[in-house]
Amino acid sequence: MKPRFIIATGLLVLGVSGLALIATVALPVPVAAAQAASSEQTTTFNVPGMTCALCPVTVRKAMESVEGVRLVTVDFDARTATVVFDPSKASIESIATASENAGYPAHVKNG
Repeated sequence: MKPRFIIATGLLVLGVSGLALIATVALPVPVAAAQAASSEQTTTFNVPGMTCALCPVTVRKAMESVEGVRLVTVDFDARTATVVFDPSKASIESIATASENAGYPAHVKNG
């Protein structure tokens, strides 16, 4: 019984001492995420051709397939798609073209 207690205590001590190392290493990650977020652009597209429940799924997948697109949120009722992307890797035109190639022409929403 004592050897198990000693082993368990040793593992606990090692685990706790390892948390300091993990916390130190993890600090730069939020900074990198914040820097990436500051270089992203958000654009909303009108996609008037969506008429059924599967249309938003097709539009979302088509737009997500463009390199540099991080997030696509489709609003079926409003017939819009909001896209978060890295403008150094993707363009508004390439995202709209991907949607059009899937059968759903998309245009930047004004206002």
